Amino acid sequence: MSEEIKPEIVKDPASKLLALVSHKLKTPLSIINGYSETILSQLQPGEMSAFNIQALRNISKQGEKMSLLVDRLVHFSSINDLKEENIKKEEVELCKVLEEVVAKCAFRDDDINATSSEETMRQKGPSIEVKCSPEITVYADRQLLLMAVEELVDNSIKFNNNMNKRIKLFHYEEGAFDVVAVADNGVGVKEEESNRIFETFYQVDDYFTGQIEGWGLGLALVRRIIALHKGHIALRSQYGVGTIISLKFPKKANE
Repeated sequence: MSEEIKPEIVKDPASKLLALVSHKLKTPLSIINGYSETILSQLQPGEMSAFNIQALRNISKQGEKMSLLVDRLVHFSSINDLKEENIKKEEVELCKVLEEVVAKCAFRDDDINATSSEETMRQKGPSIEVKCSPEITVYADRQLLLMAVEELVDNSIKFNNNMNKRIKLFHYEEGAFDVVAVADNGVGVKEEESNRIFETFYQVDDYFTGQIEGWGLGLALVRRIIALHKGHIALRSQYGVGTIISLKFPKKANE
């Protein structure tokens, strides 16, 4: 199954609401997190029951998770409000961007292993392979390109119930476009959901029964970034086998 997703630039009518809600949540969450952490750090032996201590730890843990989700909501709102003239496009060294993405993901997950195309070691945990010539450049806003690829890699890890998670990052040219692709061996996408996965707040959750944390904003963010570059997104997926999402950036000479 292969489908190209049209990255429309449409002002999200809920954008102002998203920004308002996210900012209104930040203050009470900072208070909840601050007080729970302070109380836990100042507890004296025997001062509270084991039940109360565990309750405080759970409050602190869930508060931190909620703060991360709110930060992502704020981040999405800021990108959603960007205009084409606000982004800074330049010839970006793609390999360095891909390596930075892998480093960020490895920092969050100690089990991740990064390999070059020549390495074929059997790995424990997720394995990310980068295949990219050092001289390749993509005409894009570097920070936005980094965000888009990072979101795709993050999804390839989260929505993957395979015991041996394999992710591959690679580049190829397609006419007037430089293409940055992320392939995985995850659950794949059903044909009827191929367009919906790029909608704001939508998550495919057949295998995971609500256990994936997040707002369902990652792919909507990627779509917005590609729209700002006047590019395209191509989705190829086989349900139960894996997915390839390709980001097509116009070459500078063809803008």
